[in-house]
Amino acid sequence: MRTKMIAGNLLAVLVVGLVSYFVVSSQLQATLLGEVDASISEDHAMFDQTWRLWGLELAEQAVAQAAEDDTRDIFTALDEADTRSRAYSRATEIHDWFGRHNRSTRGSAELVVIVNDDGRVIARSQDRNRMHGEDLTEQLSGLEGVLANGGSTLDVWEFSSGQEKILQAAIAAIVDPENGRPMGAIVVGYDLSNGMASRAAQLLGRDIAFVHGDVVYSSSLEGDAVDQLRGVLFGEQSATTTAALGDGGATSEPWLAQVGDVQYVGVTGAISYSPSAHVGYVVLGNRTAQADKASVANTILIMTAIGCAIVIVFCFLLAGSFLKPVEEMEEGVLAVINGRTDLRLDIESAELGGLAYRINQLLNVFTGTPEADDDGRISSPPGAWPQGPSGLTEVPAAARVPQEAPRADSGVVDDDQLAAELSAEPEDAYYDRLFSEYVAAKEAAGENVSNVTKDKFVMRLQANEKSLIKKHDCRMVRFQVQVAGTQVNLRPVIIR
Repeated sequence: MRTKMIAGNLLAVLVVGLVSYFVVSSQLQATLLGEVDASISEDHAMFDQTWRLWGLELAEQAVAQAAEDDTRDIFTALDEADTRSRAYSRATEIHDWFGRHNRSTRGSAELVVIVNDDGRVIARSQDRNRMHGEDLTEQLSGLEGVLANGGSTLDVWEFSSGQEKILQAAIAAIVDPENGRPMGAIVVGYDLSNGMASRAAQLLGRDIAFVHGDVVYSSSLEGDAVDQLRGVLFGEQSATTTAALGDGGATSEPWLAQVGDVQYVGVTGAISYSPSAHVGYVVLGNRTAQADKASVANTILIMTAIGCAIVIVFCFLLAGSFLKPVEEMEEGVLAVINGRTDLRLDIESAELGGLAYRINQLLNVFTGTPEADDDGRISSPPGAWPQGPSGLTEVPAAARVPQEAPRADSGVVDDDQLAAELSAEPEDAYYDRLFSEYVAAKEAAGENVSNVTKDKFVMRLQANEKSLIKKHDCRMVRFQVQVAGTQVNLRPVIIR
């Protein structure tokens, strides 16, 4: 029985817990993946806008630096050496200024170059002589227009100086305040580095990669993931990558790819403001990390395990509270069957105590044992002893209780004078007298009392005395024989 109770309840908890886990986990995972798949196109548009804003901000800053008097003073020098010296100093100052003001968004500038009105380098930051005289109009297609018309523009610069780099470049004209014509220009370049990709990734909450030629130039990814991403972009997604890097820079539809242990949804597009170089970018949404958020459903498994443990403990305790009394009743009834007819069940159980009491009554009927009712009155079970002719023994007046005798508790006698008379009687004499009166009364009622023994009668009487003493909180209880027609009872008298 214990095993069945535990197994049944345990099965119920497991079924409810596991079904809840799989339903919640699958629905939650589907919802989370749907969110990242649906938002990747919006994230791509967000990056494009961010890139444009960064470019416009960079162009405004370049224009502001080009309009400074210190910048214009470069072209008022008396000779070429002085011009180069002033250009180098000013380029270095501008480089430092950009590093201070854009550290949190783009980091430090890669270089600042000052060119004359025909696009040749006068000087650059960090190196006085490097690039001097180099024509940048061939590298930056927008430079020629700035030198001709003034204003500013944005471009992507394939800068090669020992190591090829891809720079986000802002070009601003240095205008002569007297005639309004450009005297030269400043070019500010920021490397599309891993740092820039990581800053954009933090801003968007998505991974970013810059692509140029047939390589992943930089990205927010780390380690082998970069090479694996390159294999995806120039392998299964080569068509979308080629389209983004070609003329017109087509933006792809969202695509799925496995990069190592991580599954991504991505969109490939072309960098805005890049007439001089074809550079693409990739926005990647981490589907694996998004799906991992559904692990919150594991709480259901934990609670299910806790519920199973509680069920096991509770069922052990509950089964014990039921099975122990049942086992005691089974053993007691078996003992009676085996000859211990004086044994009665003493079960302290709110659930099974009533059943034990009824079993005791049934045993009294089968064994012909006198029993006490709820009021403490002792009588023979109906039909326990067959009736037979016999004479009537006179019951002493002191021991008889008329029907009008005082009652303290619905049949229990609480009379001080009677209690005093009975308590004064020695115990052995009291039991001898009461047994004789009881047997005589039963015989007078026509019942056969041949199987009623004094020892059994006294044992049962003493058991009822103890119960009534505890119930009425008195010092002693003694009984009287009461005859009502053919019914013979023993009524208790409380002695305080």
